[in-house]
Amino acid sequence: MLPAWPIFLLFVGWNLIGAPWRLLTINGLWPLFCGACLLLVALWWMRIDVHAGLELHLLGLTSMVLLFGWRLALVGGGLALVVLAAGDVYDWPALGVNGLLGVALPVLLANRLHALIQRWLPKHYFVYLMVAAHFSSMLVIAAVIVSGGLLMLLLGAQPWARVGGEYFLFMPLVMLPEGFLNGALLTMLTLLKPEWVRSFDDRDYIDGK
Repeated sequence: MLPAWPIFLLFVGWNLIGAPWRLLTINGLWPLFCGACLLLVALWWMRIDVHAGLELHLLGLTSMVLLFGWRLALVGGGLALVVLAAGDVYDWPALGVNGLLGVALPVLLANRLHALIQRWLPKHYFVYLMVAAHFSSMLVIAAVIVSGGLLMLLLGAQPWARVGGEYFLFMPLVMLPEGFLNGALLTMLTLLKPEWVRSFDDRDYIDGK
């Protein structure tokens, strides 16, 4: 756990410096960003502990990436993780591992999936909602669960009977609400406040379709 600490802190620190904070000021999105960070805290607080080191909770980070871009999403996720550690929900020694697996991995994966969707799929409103928001978030949380389970196996912290026989069995039960949460949130925002969604432009996804 200790080597993961400096790696995660350096990664977050680099993005604290390079994140496009000016966009939040110009567009008046500071309240939205702060509210999104608080929503992450609430989502991650409501976790299910399967066994020690094996836990499940909704992520919501795909929406953060689509709303603010990957750098602000990573900083927001890191801040939410620190708040939870300060509230004794997560252990401080595991902050680096939780940050790399629970924040950096899903943020970077969600950003990469969105780039591939933009490149290879038609720019259509329902493609954006169903693929970029709904199905991508399901893949992202599945990747986080699998990575966490495999890490426990490699470290010898949990046997395969627990990881494969119990932890992975819960994965579909978390993927479905994660997809619904991100899909519903982006549907509401793109309909009511499309100017809040950085990755969405109705000239690309709606006009002439």
